[in-house]
Amino acid sequence: MVRSLPVIIFATVLLAIFFPLYGTAAETADVLAAGCIDAHNHLFGMTGQRSFSGGSHDYATAAKNAVARMDALGIRTAIVMPPPFTEGQKDIFEPSEYLRAIAGYPGRFAFLGGGGTLNVMLHKCVRSGKIDEEAKRRFAEQADKLINIGIVGFGEMAAEHFSLHAQHPYETAPPDHPLMLLLADIAARHQLPIDLHMEALPQDMPSADIVRLREGRTPGQLKANIAAFERLLSHNRQARIIWAHAGWDNTGMRTVKLMDDLLARHSNLYMTIKIGRDSQEDARPLAPGRKLKPEWLALIAKYPDRFMIGSDIFFTPPMSELRSPPGRGEWVRDFLSQLPPELARKVGLENPKTVFNLSKP
Repeated sequence: MVRSLPVIIFATVLLAIFFPLYGTAAETADVLAAGCIDAHNHLFGMTGQRSFSGGSHDYATAAKNAVARMDALGIRTAIVMPPPFTEGQKDIFEPSEYLRAIAGYPGRFAFLGGGGTLNVMLHKCVRSGKIDEEAKRRFAEQADKLINIGIVGFGEMAAEHFSLHAQHPYETAPPDHPLMLLLADIAARHQLPIDLHMEALPQDMPSADIVRLREGRTPGQLKANIAAFERLLSHNRQARIIWAHAGWDNTGMRTVKLMDDLLARHSNLYMTIKIGRDSQEDARPLAPGRKLKPEWLALIAKYPDRFMIGSDIFFTPPMSELRSPPGRGEWVRDFLSQLPPELARKVGLENPKTVFNLSKP
């Protein structure tokens, strides 16, 4: 961290000196008024007491509620996806109902697929310790089915998903698992990104060191994953990999320094920024008072084409037992308003258009 500090300070000073070249606060306000594309959210249609394990579906009301909340938050388009479901949850996601619900709101939603199917298949293979050509064939067939229904990417896939309470699943899979490498090849061939949930673990560490894990089902020892993540990134440079939830870090290891190093080494790496009250304060892009931290401004300015907003909002029907924690999406305008106009436009609008091919019919 110490070695990167002079670079960050220098970049921040340059931004302050040349800020007028980026435009004015009024131009940033114009960007916000146009609305942003929020690149990581969930339309969660389950209702009643079995929301986490099955039950009835009400995607139509979830979509209606989503549009109302998006209007309130200044979200022009929400990219929605199933969470990274596990084998016991595989029957609670219905792609056909999901697609029918969002079809009533043209231009307001785009759909990622795989969290309810491909992720289940991945983790089943990881638990069994077996992978063969037949498993790869079934996985590729399922990916093709998703492509045929019009997804704009694959997700949410999970490489390291912590369990934060008793009903919250723990999931772990090597980022360079053969099925993930296969998915990277499929994604590259079809020019579709992969959205990946992965807590940062540069080295092995005990979960007891992480305060938020004391009530969940996360095992006592956690395995390093950054080296394997870099092998995934290197496997196919044409595959765009989105590391979700920058700014929401449970290990304390997803530092600006780590992200800077990975972005520098891997031109196919992108990140979505998640800002909320339920994240560790040290990890947030915004300091107390909702002021953008200079090291975050320097990082985003250094890689202006690689960051997007990803609020991780769960849009649900009224009868769902699941609710997003307070603050999800509410600080996005505070964040974007502190970026120079061109940077705000890229992060809030142009980058997701490019990464998810949203300009195509």
